[in-house]
Amino acid sequence: MSKTSKNILGDQRGKIGKVVGKVVDGVQMYSAYADSVRNPRTAKQVAHRARFSTAIAIGRAMKGAINVGLKNIAANRKLQSAFNVFVHENMPHITYNPETGVTTPDYAHITIAEGDTPLVSFGTLSFSEALTVSVTFTGNNDIPGANDNDSVYLLVYAPALGRSMMSIAARSTGTVSVSVPTTWAGEAVHVWGFVRTSVEEPTVIDDYGITLRPGGCSESSYLGSGTVSGE
Repeated sequence: MSKTSKNILGDQRGKIGKVVGKVVDGVQMYSAYADSVRNPRTAKQVAHRARFSTAIAIGRAMKGAINVGLKNIAANRKLQSAFNVFVHENMPHITYNPETGVTTPDYAHITIAEGDTPLVSFGTLSFSEALTVSVTFTGNNDIPGANDNDSVYLLVYAPALGRSMMSIAARSTGTVSVSVPTTWAGEAVHVWGFVRTSVEEPTVIDDYGITLRPGGCSESSYLGSGTVSGE
């Protein structure tokens, strides 16, 4: 950028050939004119944007679970929210087909929770009850760090609806279920489970060399998919 204090042509503003003129505090200034920047659409950029958009859409639908499952992980990363962590970690598990323009999430590898809290052993999903998704589990209370009052979360996600629903049960109950609206009847859903610790202060687990912190969670477990039964 150049400037001048006197100009025989007077103050000049706007585009003048290949430069742009403006007056700042009585001083005439010139800068190079920037041609309008086009939005590049290389194959790689198109794929990235499509995968990014899909990750955002899934994350928004699962926001409630993500804010629980990835909260402590996000707290340890500078300037990242739980939502940011979800998008960053799950984009690699979304593929893009350039011929159809369709993205395909690998739901079995989508992560909604991370941490050192001991996970329960989930059984097989059940869709037999109308408008209900349920699963039994073994509490694994013999594992150091597992407590009866830990919360077991079950998340049910319906891609076609762009919505999810979640339910919570204590580790000691051995079962957790999610009731969904009638509009979900016949919908294909994907299901995850994870555990949130009940500790109220940092607790060292010497056997594993870890420290459980309030709000900390287990790794999430993808439990499978199915179709919601109607009434």
